[in-house]
Amino acid sequence: MTYRNSGPLQTRIPLGSVRSGAILLRMPNIPSVLTATIAALSLAGMGSIPAPQPAQQAPPERGAALLAIDFAAVTPEGLPIADLQPEDVTVRIGGKRRTVRSLQLISVAAAEDMATGFLPPPFGTNAASERGRSLVLIIDDDSFRAGRESLLRESVDDLLNRLSPRDQLSLVTMPYGGVKVPLTTDHSRVRAAFMKIVGQSTGVETGSEVACRTRRTLETLRGYLDSQLGVREHPVTIAFITGGLAGPRRDAPVSMAPGMCELRTETFLDVGEAAGAARAQFYVVQPGDMMLRPGTLRTENIGGANFSGSDNPIEGIEHLAGVTGGKMLQLVGSTAGAMGRIATETSAYYLATIDPERSDRSGRSQQLEIRTRRSGIELRARPHITFAEPDRLSRIPANPSPRDMLSVTTVFRTLPLRAAAFTALDPDGTSIRLVTVVEPTDPSAKLSSLVAAIFDRDGKSVSHWTATTEELQRSPIIGAMPAEPGAYRLRVAAIDSTGRTGTADYEVETEIVQTGALKLSSVILGLSRDGRFSPRLQFGNEPTALAYIEMYGAPPGTRISSSLELSQTMNGPALVSLPLAIEAAGQDRYAATGVIPIGALPPGDYVVRAMVGIEGQPMTRVTRTLRKVR
Repeated sequence: MTYRNSGPLQTRIPLGSVRSGAILLRMPNIPSVLTATIAALSLAGMGSIPAPQPAQQAPPERGAALLAIDFAAVTPEGLPIADLQPEDVTVRIGGKRRTVRSLQLISVAAAEDMATGFLPPPFGTNAASERGRSLVLIIDDDSFRAGRESLLRESVDDLLNRLSPRDQLSLVTMPYGGVKVPLTTDHSRVRAAFMKIVGQSTGVETGSEVACRTRRTLETLRGYLDSQLGVREHPVTIAFITGGLAGPRRDAPVSMAPGMCELRTETFLDVGEAAGAARAQFYVVQPGDMMLRPGTLRTENIGGANFSGSDNPIEGIEHLAGVTGGKMLQLVGSTAGAMGRIATETSAYYLATIDPERSDRSGRSQQLEIRTRRSGIELRARPHITFAEPDRLSRIPANPSPRDMLSVTTVFRTLPLRAAAFTALDPDGTSIRLVTVVEPTDPSAKLSSLVAAIFDRDGKSVSHWTATTEELQRSPIIGAMPAEPGAYRLRVAAIDSTGRTGTADYEVETEIVQTGALKLSSVILGLSRDGRFSPRLQFGNEPTALAYIEMYGAPPGTRISSSLELSQTMNGPALVSLPLAIEAAGQDRYAATGVIPIGALPPGDYVVRAMVGIEGQPMTRVTRTLRKVR
């Protein structure tokens, strides 16, 4: 970064001396972006969400009816592959090949992306998991000895340091301990609970004892997957840490009745089917020198027939990895270790969509096979999958309209979207309007219908906006809806011309920041295109970005101080400070703009801070997260 922080630069401009329409930045048509948007829109009042007009309906076949399947694609070193295309992937369910209709990379925020502090997301999207990962640590504490837990604790500490604040983590011990910590973003709870875990093994087991312990653990594992996770639509990562498991064994000669510790193949398969239903991606981790080694097992004869089952504790681990489609890892032995590998591999995954068949939503497990024609790629996919029965999916219609998609919390992903909202005042300077900006992540996508609504903390729809045919032709699509001050969830639902469906959710707080008599809108970021200000939700290789704010209520002659700052954290030092240019945009209404140099910035999230105050009074600020992707 070549910019230097030289301290806040302030402009003191007597508002009464600014001529309406004066172009301070030589960029025409910038003033009153929010005002013009609000005035140009014909807004409905609060109430129920209307159905889209017939002219906006999509073709009969819509992407919402498609089934979603998640999998990961990584290099042999565990780095996510980011450029797979639908034609690179083959999906078979029950042995029958299914056409991949779309393939979307879902990225999860990594800890290193937030190393300088957490910033609120600049927009909501269904093309990334803003809520982070769900990761369950399961400890088979009967399989390792007491007094050797330090290495395991160090590895878990390393994992916690690699997770982002959005990632949820849970701690479970088996077969008797149960859930020690449910899924939570409070990682300190997991760290504290992990310090209390102690190995329960005596260090010496017969083959039958290993088989009995393995059966108990597998049955508990299946029960956890069924009862705690069930049939899910979102993936969960499970790191199963065990010192050793027995493989399938009859535990008695064929001529005799099975022993009490018979371990059947079906016991492993049941776990695999439960993992498929729960969308659980398994990593089976061997904790190094804590594991029971084959040489420490006593081999016994059964019934005097000189028969013994397999005493190899690796065999059961291999079976568990096989039935779950999991990856076997050593706790130590690589630069990052097993936990570092898990953190890296789970930072992104793919979501493939396929056409459903009548028997798919039966609630029954089916065989799943995912392959890629590209070499040098390892796929992380479960060999089984279960699609929930219709009555477990909130009864979503097969071909939902945007209104149907707003009424549920299900994320529709076949049409990737970005959406954000900005607070502004009506021309009367009293009522709040929420200006909504929506864009498909694919610039070539053409939307045929779009509805947006805001929901209060109780989940009640309080306001809405339906895009007109004319608005759908613009890029990005901009609309507005009335809102009282408060915290809301914006949800946008859209269908494109090919029938793909998408939703995007965004948390927003509607408030007008005030300093003295001066009221400030939200900061909206964008670019100058064809002489006009064009809002943008994320930036690429553009050399500069524009920040735009509207101010209301200051009488003519008021003098204000203002500056614009760019920083890596909400309250950190400014990377660059620059003045805001202010010009009149109507009676008691003014527009402020600033040009932000972003060409030399590395990809990441930054905060834009607009500092504004009436001269002689404390300054206040409004902020917006700026995301640069390349």
